[in-house]
Amino acid sequence: MGSPERIYRGSVRALSLVFLALGLAILVSTFANGGGPLSVGTLLGVAFLLLGSVRLWIALR
Repeated sequence: MGSPERIYRGSVRALSLVFLALGLAILVSTFANGGGPLSVGTLLGVAFLLLGSVRLWIALR
C-alpha cells in the first residue's frame, strides 16, 4: 500500500483525466447532434476540458 500522499496524487491525476474525457465526450456529442459554438453542451465541454487540463497541469508541477 502506498503512502497517502502518493495515493492522493494518483487520484488527482485520474480525476483530471476523467474530466478531460467527459469534456471531450460532451463536445463530440454536442457537435454530433447539431449543437453550435455557443450551445450549452459546447460551453460545458470546453469548461470540463479546461478544468481537467489545468488540474492535471498543476498536479504534474
